[in-house]
Amino acid sequence: EVARVRAVAATGDGSDGAVRVLVVPAVASDRGRIRFEQLVPAQQTLERVTRRLDETRLVGTRVIVEPPVYRGVTVVARLRARPRVDPQRLQEDALAELYRYFHPTEGGQDGTGWPFGRPVHSGEVYAALQRLRGTELVEEVRVFGADPVTGERGKATDRLEVERDALVFSYEHQVLVEASV
Repeated sequence: EVARVRAVAATGDGSDGAVRVLVVPAVASDRGRIRFEQLVPAQQTLERVTRRLDETRLVGTRVIVEPPVYRGVTVVARLRARPRVDPQRLQEDALAELYRYFHPTEGGQDGTGWPFGRPVHSGEVYAALQRLRGTELVEEVRVFGADPVTGERGKATDRLEVERDALVFSYEHQVLVEASV
């Protein structure tokens, strides 16, 4: 029920000697697509992790078990398909690749989950989409930060900063594929 765990020093007022344990639940996805609600671990899971850590922690160490912060990322891209490639199929493949690549437990370059705190660069989006079979050219890529709770999107950027202990999560990617002439 737990896919990833990260321990970090707690910061802020009254957190001296505290350790934050960030728990990412195991989630089933449909071609990389997950709902934000799936990324919140069950309360029972957090309680079990807390009990287990209480049994083994050093005396005087306070342990805070919680989910990480998630940073929504939306990619808006325009591709040109190679001749004789079905644009609809390429669009489906491109969306699946984006949802897989920016997945907190299955994404990233090695498929083990997007690294905590790693920024998103538009150049790597270009590379991921250009590698797709059937892509003639990636014409345009825009990357937006998105709030997965409110659905609000920020401004387009070439580098989306991600907080040190946060993970990215795919949110509403959009891909337009033009047929070659």
